[in-house]
Amino acid sequence: MKRITFCLSAVLIFASINLYAQYEPNAGVSIYTDASAEHLGRAEDRSRLISVELEEFAGSDSLDVPGPGIETAVLVDSSVKEALDQMLENRDYVIVENSLFTKTKTSFGDVYGFSWDRYGFEISFMFQKPGARLIDEIEKVYGSDAYLYGELRRSYEDNYCIKILRAENVLTPQDESIDFREAMLSATVIGSTFQPMLGIRDGIGVLNMLGLAAVKYKSGTNEEFIDYRDFEKNGDGIYSFLHTISGQNGDFIDNLYSSFEGMTRKISDDGHMQLPEEFFETRVGDNTDFALFYYDILKRNSYQVKFIVIDPGDANLYCTVFFRETGTDLWGRIDGNSLDREWATKWQRLPALVFTASVQYFEPSIEDVFFQRKIILPPPSEWKRSLY
Repeated sequence: MKRITFCLSAVLIFASINLYAQYEPNAGVSIYTDASAEHLGRAEDRSRLISVELEEFAGSDSLDVPGPGIETAVLVDSSVKEALDQMLENRDYVIVENSLFTKTKTSFGDVYGFSWDRYGFEISFMFQKPGARLIDEIEKVYGSDAYLYGELRRSYEDNYCIKILRAENVLTPQDESIDFREAMLSATVIGSTFQPMLGIRDGIGVLNMLGLAAVKYKSGTNEEFIDYRDFEKNGDGIYSFLHTISGQNGDFIDNLYSSFEGMTRKISDDGHMQLPEEFFETRVGDNTDFALFYYDILKRNSYQVKFIVIDPGDANLYCTVFFRETGTDLWGRIDGNSLDREWATKWQRLPALVFTASVQYFEPSIEDVFFQRKIILPPPSEWKRSLY
């Protein structure tokens, strides 16, 4: 990933690695039904499972857990913490592959936040070294075998276990509370793919690639515009425009929307797709052209963005852009018809809000859209439904 240098103050840095490509849309996470808080999530009966598809998290809420947090024996590699600490050094948050990571210093230790944007999964947690309770669990399981006991204890002492402070109420979305099994599911999503403790299910390990991300990560206070693709023409003009908008007083999104709307003319859908650099030159385009331009500008200015195609059910597809508000947990929408701020905590809920009705939607590959200059519709099975 190349970067264009301008003297701006921003706090978002991108890492140029796809951490999540190995996860298919229907992938899931599982824990043992018998997992209990008494045993830090270790199940004595491993005959039954609770399984949740990752996409189910889009329909749940992220809530604080009761008390000072829920301790688990779910293991995370030490390289994950090292990578997060490196990327978050002197910064409030960073974005890696459109997912948000935060670190907050508190009186009881560092609290990390992770928002897996693709699935609407948002949690906060702490890294912990093994305490007396965990050592006791290790002894219960492996105390009769000195070698295995020693190896397992070293595995935990060399790495970390997860304490959940905020989790998804995916099992009981109707309740405004988190139970222990939901905390274990959230911990297992980020837990390492190999869990050495008998009775703890292997994790998904979405954070394990962070060690590689940290190697590729380069900090720089003057490298804030992200050149995620090459312009075919007029790149200097667009970056000059972006630099001007960023230097204006007030909110960047508001300034972008008002400035660009004032210098362009919107037409009905003409079936012709323009690249953002072409639209910037012609200044005349349909709503799809506006959406692609806003996606490009916000992406380059370090926002979390989603280019979404919505089918409202009348055979007229609608393209729009969802963006995450800087410094908040809320998503907004911007396109040639509207700017709506702070709509929802999960972008998957926004398609229905656009049309105030339940609708089908999908997220095309933006690279394919720009390369092919058209949107290829997926088969019916790949469309998602946003409930109103």
